[in-house]
Amino acid sequence: MRKYIALLLFIFPFSLQAQDIKHKPRKSETGMATHKMEDGTYVKVTYGRPKMKSDFDKKFGVSVPWRKIWRFGDDDATEITITKDVMFGGELLEEGTYSLYAIPDTAEWTLIVNKAQGAWGTYKYNKNEDVFRLKLPALNSFRIFQKFSIFLQDDPEGCNLVAIWERISIVVPIRKPEDSEE
Repeated sequence: MRKYIALLLFIFPFSLQAQDIKHKPRKSETGMATHKMEDGTYVKVTYGRPKMKSDFDKKFGVSVPWRKIWRFGDDDATEITITKDVMFGGELLEEGTYSLYAIPDTAEWTLIVNKAQGAWGTYKYNKNEDVFRLKLPALNSFRIFQKFSIFLQDDPEGCNLVAIWERISIVVPIRKPEDSEE
């Protein structure tokens, strides 16, 4: 019996240590937005919510550089799941789960829909896995959002993905495909 206890005491600290190395601590809280469209299509977005330290903290162009790929949130790459084919920003997106990346710029953003899942940041981003890229105008908000936020806003034709941080936002319309029957 003592041998087993000694063995457990020997192994147990190492197993805890291995688990600590395996998982990085999250820097930001996890955010989730969900929406069920009238035709039954379910949309879910999961993302990390980085935050500003104050109203004067500038993230875009500083910690989120202009014209470089960004994980569209914090920690893991943002993921979107849809249960039926949709028109995402005018492009056909088949049902499934995808990673979202962005290339922010002062006037226009590029939103990237990528096949890879479970990516941490942009370290293993592979352009060959891109499904498509959307060019979206950068809109100015009248109020400051200190935490990066994604909303799925109801719309009579489906919903809109709205992403906002600081005073900058983008909007992506999500609609049912034109050839689908009602």
